[in-house]
Amino acid sequence: MVGLLGLLLFPLLQANREVCQSPRKTIALEGDSVNITCSTPGTLRGIYLKQTWPSISDVIYYEDGLEPTVDPRFQGRIAYSGLQSNLTISLYHLQLADTGGYTCVAIMDDEIFGPGTLVMVTDQLPQAVNTCQESWLIHFAFPTALAVGFFLVGLGLGAVCMLKRTQIQKLCCAKDKSPVYVIYEDMSHSRCNTMSIPNQYQ
Repeated sequence: MVGLLGLLLFPLLQANREVCQSPRKTIALEGDSVNITCSTPGTLRGIYLKQTWPSISDVIYYEDGLEPTVDPRFQGRIAYSGLQSNLTISLYHLQLADTGGYTCVAIMDDEIFGPGTLVMVTDQLPQAVNTCQESWLIHFAFPTALAVGFFLVGLGLGAVCMLKRTQIQKLCCAKDKSPVYVIYEDMSHSRCNTMSIPNQYQ
């Protein structure tokens, strides 16, 4: 019975001894900052953020109610928020030498290690990121430029059509107003010049 109860409680006890850590990897430019969150449901004495690669050092040790201990290399470049059971650690003004692996380590009856975070500090964005940005610009800018081009062409054609229509209307109005010439024959004057023929029967 005791053995069965132990088997049932073992997964729960193991879960309470797990350390969750995020993100698993991150890329930052030199001078930027990164946030690493360490959390565990178990009862802690305190929690470390250790640099485990390429060299091993204690970046910070935090314990609720006590002043944290910070590696001199990160003095003035580190901040934290939350409690030791859910602690977010921010590293500021990153340097190229800060590139490495960082692991949350919970202090219980023994040390429980988290999965770790790979931090890559670079002086320029990786080529893959640049390629994605360029691809996004191409896919976004080209259709936009194409649409603007069609709009301008349509606007130009519309203006030409309006101009032609106006010219045609002017020509039609000019034809309608052309003078009408009427010839009148003065019949009275023509009758005056007609010779009279004597009546032979008189």
